[in-house]
Amino acid sequence: MASPRRPNFLVIVTDEMPGNCLSGAGHPLVQTPNLDRLAAAGVRLDRSYTIHPMCMATRATWFTGRTPRGHGVRCNGIPLDPAIPTITEALRQAGYYTHGIGKHHLRNWSPVRDTDPGTLDPRVWCEVRGFWAEGRIAAIPTPYYGLETVDFLCGNGNGIQGDYVPWVQAREPRWRELMSPPPPEPGENTLRRVWPNRLPAELHYAQWMTECSFAAMDRAQAEDRPFFIWHSFPDPHPPYTAPEPWGSMYDPAKVPIPNRREGELDDLPAHMARQFRERFLTSGCIGLTDIPDDHLRRMRAMTYGMISHVDHHVGLLLDELDRRGLSEDTVVVFLSDHGRCLGDHWLDNMPPAHFDEVLRVPGIWRYPRRFASGLATDALVSALDFAPTVLDLAGLPIPEGSAPPTPECARQRPPWPGRSLLPLLAGEGTAVRDAVVCELDEDYLGLQLRTLITRDHWLTVYGGDRTQGELFDLTQDPNQLRNLWDVPDAAPLKAELQSRLLYELIESDSVLPRRLCHA
Repeated sequence: MASPRRPNFLVIVTDEMPGNCLSGAGHPLVQTPNLDRLAAAGVRLDRSYTIHPMCMATRATWFTGRTPRGHGVRCNGIPLDPAIPTITEALRQAGYYTHGIGKHHLRNWSPVRDTDPGTLDPRVWCEVRGFWAEGRIAAIPTPYYGLETVDFLCGNGNGIQGDYVPWVQAREPRWRELMSPPPPEPGENTLRRVWPNRLPAELHYAQWMTECSFAAMDRAQAEDRPFFIWHSFPDPHPPYTAPEPWGSMYDPAKVPIPNRREGELDDLPAHMARQFRERFLTSGCIGLTDIPDDHLRRMRAMTYGMISHVDHHVGLLLDELDRRGLSEDTVVVFLSDHGRCLGDHWLDNMPPAHFDEVLRVPGIWRYPRRFASGLATDALVSALDFAPTVLDLAGLPIPEGSAPPTPECARQRPPWPGRSLLPLLAGEGTAVRDAVVCELDEDYLGLQLRTLITRDHWLTVYGGDRTQGELFDLTQDPNQLRNLWDVPDAAPLKAELQSRLLYELIESDSVLPRRLCHA
């Protein structure tokens, strides 16, 4: 009897979308009807967490199944080693057509500091924005981390570069001008400009990406191959701009105030108060001192518009699967690499701080042939669980690199620390893990953040400063506004969670490469 055909995968990714920005999950303002439609026919993971609050580390984890400690991309600015096995290469070798669209960020967007860019090989530094702008690179060398073909974007908003540029240039030579902000009004805060751009929506890079996905489906069907399409939006990452009607979709006056309290920064590690009051370089934070609340509401309103614009294109992709008769045979996944604060806790962007707004991300999976329908769960889920779930659904083993035909050690630990979500997604279990660990190496401050998230508690410790940290009781303080780190009565709980974090870190350490023999 012939084995059943493997499922297709359409993985839809956003950049910097907080996990609470879904109308179906109760957000009071954001409208995401197509994501709600996706969830209504699948599973919504309401406690899905990134592994790291920066783009490159999380994306490397999605592709490799390893922690940032395991794959080496500890923070932005470190390219993923192409020698590390990826799920996309495993799928490609199994006969899948693997195609990447949009933002990949598996290699650096900027050249080496104080190095002549002309000495860098653009085939290696193929995601550097300036090289695309200068014409030094015109295509991503493929296969690219297991992606057979690539339609590439780097940058954001009016600063976008990549394969989209010649497409839009041929249709509207003034496109970058139309996407750019108008001259500032007298007295306008220019630190973070907010504007509806004038580029017609049908010429936006989101439309180009949607058409690229359709073309990838064409190629896969013409070759009668299952597909894995990586559809990665650069939005809602700033700059704060969207085409109409989404650019004016939300009234800033109706935007709720950020999640924060007076005096909150006094109870948090010292660098957070400094980030609020000053502008100094870190991996992801920008100070908010000069941002009045009305401007902050405009930033949040435009972010919501960008999310609704993404949602519109999610609807087009779902409609196309329906039109082609592929919905039953396609696993659709919706993810984000991390969130952002947008004024929550008096911070912006994804600062060197691990708050829920930064670490909790959307997670939706739909596969009518195997998954539950209309299930919303608060089970703990990690970005580490994405790769093993994909390979489990495809019926493929985890790629371990060099390994003996027969394991040298019968009791060796599993190759990846993640768990397949299949039992949870199929409605056959209520949890796959009881804790999540998140990481960040903040080289600019000399800090290493490690966070333990359990059902009821949240602990963050700082390597490089043992005196500071965060402890939140999520049952009493779900908004994380009361840091218990230095509260004497919470000391036993802190010690218990620190011990738990130690074991979680040890058990998620990489066990690859494998032992090949006794010695």
